Amino acid sequence: MNEKTASKEMASKIKVFKITDLRRYTLLIVFIVMCVFFSVTTDAFLKPGNLIDVIRSNSISGLLAIGVTYTILAGGIDLSTEAVACLAGIVAGVFSENLLLAIVGGLAVGIVFGFINGFVLTRTNIQPFIFTLAISRIGRGIVMIYTKGISLYDIDEGFRQIAKGTIGPIPVPILYFAIIIIASYILLNHSRLGRYVYAVGSNAEAARLSGIKVERVRMFVYMLSGILAALGGILLTARTSAAEVAAADGWSLDAISAVIIGGTSMRGGEGGIFNTILGIFIIAVLNNGLVLLNVPSQYYLFIKGLLMVFAVLVDFNSLKKKS
Repeated sequence: MNEKTASKEMASKIKVFKITDLRRYTLLIVFIVMCVFFSVTTDAFLKPGNLIDVIRSNSISGLLAIGVTYTILAGGIDLSTEAVACLAGIVAGVFSENLLLAIVGGLAVGIVFGFINGFVLTRTNIQPFIFTLAISRIGRGIVMIYTKGISLYDIDEGFRQIAKGTIGPIPVPILYFAIIIIASYILLNHSRLGRYVYAVGSNAEAARLSGIKVERVRMFVYMLSGILAALGGILLTARTSAAEVAAADGWSLDAISAVIIGGTSMRGGEGGIFNTILGIFIIAVLNNGLVLLNVPSQYYLFIKGLLMVFAVLVDFNSLKKKS
């Protein structure tokens, strides 16, 4: 290798570093700055009880964000997760006197809706955004038809215990969340299936030509998204001791917000679980800090919207540099 070739390779590596790592670390810096700011401006932010509450309150909704991460990495999107979570929570609440039946019934909701999303979207040219939004409306409609708009509060005490209590100092929902994070990281980064998810999201046609079963991969990510949404709904019912008709309202957009803010590309094929976790905690810390500062709640959506715009602009800027 001559000196000129070596220089070109070094320049290429530096360029790649600037494009990918700048985007990744910019959001991490934003998170650190937020933590420092709220630590200085409030007395309660760094208290162990507050930090645990922040993580616990976002661990259940975070399951939906992890599921959505898979669909976005594979080049799709899933807006049906909040309806799946709500319906799964209702089913679990109805059968709460039988713990096994409640869990299996709730998860079955996620499997069915995930299958419907995956089956239709892998066999048609329908836009995932439109179809999963329609499925979300159907799910919410089923909830309203079955419950007649009345929430269920007669939840069995034994069922409630699956989302209450602690193991040592750690609340049970945080442990569930941690297990899902670790399992997802291993699957995406240390398995053939994970590599297929990234390949399909980066270039579906190239993945197909290389022998990857693109339809199976897409079916898998939508099924997994449905299952994680259903799990979130089951845990929400257990934790709140109620199966509410408005449960998980707005969680789909919050999940997508966490994925985008965390730095996973909406184009697919770029990002990962830790990006989503970063996004979840950026939003969680922001919400908690604003509450501690007594900022009126009507400003929350506006500020989160600004964060999303910032994340999208960083994503768009990285695309321009690569091209």
